[in-house]
This record gives sequence, C-alpha cells and structure tokens, in this order.
Amino acid sequence: MSRCVSKNRRLLFGVVIAFLLGLPGCSGVRVSQDYSETADYSGIKTYAWQFDTQEKSGDLRLDNPLRDRRIRSAVDQVLSEKGYRRAGDAVPDVYIAYHEELYSRLERDTGGGGFVFGFGGFGHPGGLGFSAGNVVSDYDESLLVIDIIDAASGKLIWRGNGTRPFLQHADPQKLTRRIHETVQKILSQFPPRRE
Repeated sequence: MSRCVSKNRRLLFGVVIAFLLGLPGCSGVRVSQDYSETADYSGIKTYAWQFDTQEKSGDLRLDNPLRDRRIRSAVDQVLSEKGYRRAGDAVPDVYIAYHEELYSRLERDTGGGGFVFGFGGFGHPGGLGFSAGNVVSDYDESLLVIDIIDAASGKLIWRGNGTRPFLQHADPQKLTRRIHETVQKILSQFPPRRE
C-alpha cells in the first residue's frame, strides 16, 4: 500500500511540474506577414544580405555573433530549399535583413480550478487541496522580423514576423533547432499567396 501511495505522489508531482514548466512554451511560434500587393514575386531568383554585420540591439542576449550566424544560416538554408540562391558578386533581385527584439510577457491561465486529494502513508497524513485555476507566469518573448527589400527600388516588399518564448539558458543545439524552426515558419509565408 505504501509503495502504491508513493508512486501516486510522484506521478502527481511530475504532472504538476510538467504543466507549470510547459506554460510559456506551449504557445509555439506565431507568425504573420505584410507585403506589397504590387510587387512581382515571380521574378525573384537571387538575394543578398543587406548588411554584413547585424546592427546592435542593446540587449546582450541578442547581440551575440553566434546567434547572428544561426539566424543567417537558417535564412540561407530555408531560402535555398525554396529555390532562391545567393547572388555572390552580382546585383541581387532582393536584399534580406532581419531584426530581433525581446518583450516581457505575462501569461495568465484561468483554466478551471479543482480539488486534489492525496493519500497519506505511514506516519504522514493525507492532504486535500483546492486550486482556483489562476496561474500567472512571466517570460521573455522574442520577436524575429525578416524583411525582403527590392534591390532596384530599395523599397520593402515583404515582412514576416515570428514570436515565441525566448530561451536564455538552452544548449547550442536546442537554440539552433528553435531558430531554424522559427525562420522556417516565418519564410513559409513567402512568396505571399494572393487570392
């Protein structure tokens, strides 16, 4: 009996911890786009980066050359997979630029409350708990903006936005995967499908 109670407590504890840790991360990547309705996207074949070095944001978490390389590498890979190529020394059809900012977010989960009952063990009383269902968590959210600028006119023709919770203490492989996933989702909207 004691073994079963202990196992149930561990299971309940594990479920609660997984729920609390998952709150800021459950929203995933949210994307949107804006674009020029008069631009000819079918003529775009080549691109180049507008700037060789990324402008400093003033936030040390973002002003990281390793992060810059990850973002540029992800953009290059996704555009290559879509059939676009780097222009090299030739004049490109479009220039690519990106910007990234962090925002503090508060998230409130007003899901239903409930009762929790736990069985006691030898010398330990059972317990009864109630939750009102209001859980507030704060986290930083990253906004990544990718711009596509017409090389001939210098005008912005497409902008894609992606937001997701920012991981400050992730390992390099996880950061690379998350950045690639964000870039891929943003650029999945390009070229825009007009109806």
